[in-house]
Amino acid sequence: MDQMTAGDYERLLKLINMLGSDSDGEVLNATTAINRLLNAHGLAWSDILLPRKLLPVRANAPEAADAAAAVDPETAGPPPLGQATPQQMYDLLMASGNVSVDAKRDIRRLADAIKEGRLTPAARGELQTMYNYAVLRRTRI
Repeated sequence: MDQMTAGDYERLLKLINMLGSDSDGEVLNATTAINRLLNAHGLAWSDILLPRKLLPVRANAPEAADAAAAVDPETAGPPPLGQATPQQMYDLLMASGNVSVDAKRDIRRLADAIKEGRLTPAARGELQTMYNYAVLRRTRI
């Protein structure tokens, strides 16, 4: 999952503009191309639609940003579902005591797709569901 190049970013912008087309086929093709581009870089739609750092959370957003910067990432706990990357979810699931050996075997089969940035939307959803239950809710899976 390498960083998005300027060319990829320009392509993403063009594809996003195509989502307003009157042609259903063009919108569907643009959506598919965006999904591929996001997956190639380990991103989800939520990463581009609602970037939290750009949204004012409350009137004193600069104070909130300063407080967030003071939080030690080692003691902060796992990232929320919408902010966790596939690699973070994978690592935390594999380290979790709430994941059975059989579930870890299923998760392990996603390792190459995550590493190569070709995680399908279905596999991403499966990973997010397991992460939500095992890591965030601390439920045995």
